[in-house]
Amino acid sequence: MSFRYRLALFLVVTLVAVQALTAAFAYFYLRHNLVERGKRELLAEMGVFTRQLEFLSERVSDAVTVASLDYALRAAVAQHNHGTELSVLRNHGRRIGATRMMLVALNGSLELDTEAPNKSAGAFPFPALLATAAAKDNATALAAIGDRIYWIVAVPVRAPVPIAFIAACIPVDGALLEKLRAISAQPRAILLAARGTDGRWRIAAQSRRHLPLPEAPMAESASTYSSSETVEGGFHYLRVAARLETAKGSRPVVAVLSYPLDEALATYRSVVIPLLLLLGFALVAALAGAMIIVRGVSRPLEMLAGAARRIAAGDYTAPPKLRQRDEVGHLADALINMTHSIAEREAALKQAVDATEIARSDAVRANEAKSQFLANMSHELRTPLNAIVGFSEMLQQQVLGPMGVPRYLDYAQDIHVSGEQLLGLVERMLDLSEAEANRLALVKARLWPADVLRQSVANLQFLAQRAGVKLTFANASCCSPQMEGDAAKLGQAFTNLIHNGIKFTPAGGEVCVSGHSKDDRLSIRIADNGIGMEPDLLATVVRPFHRLRSALDGQHQGAGLGLPFAKAIIELHGGSLELASEVGQGTTVSIELPIHANAISQAA
Repeated sequence: MSFRYRLALFLVVTLVAVQALTAAFAYFYLRHNLVERGKRELLAEMGVFTRQLEFLSERVSDAVTVASLDYALRAAVAQHNHGTELSVLRNHGRRIGATRMMLVALNGSLELDTEAPNKSAGAFPFPALLATAAAKDNATALAAIGDRIYWIVAVPVRAPVPIAFIAACIPVDGALLEKLRAISAQPRAILLAARGTDGRWRIAAQSRRHLPLPEAPMAESASTYSSSETVEGGFHYLRVAARLETAKGSRPVVAVLSYPLDEALATYRSVVIPLLLLLGFALVAALAGAMIIVRGVSRPLEMLAGAARRIAAGDYTAPPKLRQRDEVGHLADALINMTHSIAEREAALKQAVDATEIARSDAVRANEAKSQFLANMSHELRTPLNAIVGFSEMLQQQVLGPMGVPRYLDYAQDIHVSGEQLLGLVERMLDLSEAEANRLALVKARLWPADVLRQSVANLQFLAQRAGVKLTFANASCCSPQMEGDAAKLGQAFTNLIHNGIKFTPAGGEVCVSGHSKDDRLSIRIADNGIGMEPDLLATVVRPFHRLRSALDGQHQGAGLGLPFAKAIIELHGGSLELASEVGQGTTVSIELPIHANAISQAA
């Protein structure tokens, strides 16, 4: 898609998005306000509903009090005349609208129930209501009995002292709720629900206009209100639920009032079509304006885009200069200058690449020459050194006869020791150069790593004692598994690493050699508490002939071949060598070696 169409599409989409977001924000803002207002109104209606129930209780209390003064009832209670009691209670129940009348003894036992006159007597389920009636002459409360909800009024029967209690149960049913809804200022659907013995809420009474009972109409707290929105049959409703105060011992009762949100939102939804028409006219105007703007901007930009594509393809021909002096003209000038700069930099880059390739080739040849030189020199040096070592041994053994001066024997021993050191250095140089050229061969055989380590530690014990350094070998039995490798070269590698630890540890320090095996790996650790080194030097000390500044101060001798040689030998055995060090805290060398022979064979 070309720039002009993208620009037009961008303007149109932006306008559509702004209009849509504005409409959505207005709708949801208004809807939120309506929901909050509906909640407040429903809470007010809930208060009116509870006051209506209280007013009903006052009227019923007066009627039940009158029934308790009935002479026939008092006489029947005093004489335990069951038939008269039942007849009088039924008559008074029909007169006051109670579908269930109970006669309760002073001890709380249920003597008569008009709903079940032939059943054996039981206990009145709400004794706290009787106590209140005895103290205040009447008591009222809402209670759930069975599947129905009753307004219970309890009054004492006096003759002249209390001899029993009358409990009138007026049902709070759909007819009553419909009457209360009809006389409300703002009629709302009313629903009463009670929690059953199984913990589930069930509808006990409801007005004619209602919704299904919510899954959880009320929280456990009896003093809180809860509100929610629901969708039933494609219509949105707002619900408010409140826990009603009930008699002590009764199951919880909840009143739920519902409010249709769609009726309130109908007025605001009617403005959707005018908004859509306005949006359509705005889109047409935006499209016309966008095309006018695009005609003056897109053509120069398309030309510049074509020039940029040619530059990307390697054609650094400068684009034509534009006459206009706006941002697009400045962009064209910058592109022309960039084209010239890129052409010049590419030419310089080609020259630099050619020079770099020449330098790399020279470096490779120089490295090969260095390796060849070291190999040749090592071979050339070994011949005279062998002669020096051999003649020094003859002098020590006085093969040609005794020497007159005993000091000459000491000199011969010094010559022999120095020659052995030089010969070892030449051997390491030769092995290191062959390892770098991948020509070093291992003399593989089955060996015990613990024995190789123990021998290296034993060879350096005298050096450690002379330097005042404690040299220990711990966990020797943990690195006992056999492995395949070159015992001589591994021993020399271990000796170099331990010797470095002794060399760079001051008197009174300690060098600890330890090892352990796990699965198919052997771990060896050589740790000292010597002078240590900077962490950024760890990568350089494993290079051949590299020595730390502390090794150049005349106190620590060496050619810088110990660590590189040890690293090369361990890697040829299929292992790895890692360094960890901190200035003033010491250095730790961690070695990992494979135990299986095939891993070492592949590495070699």
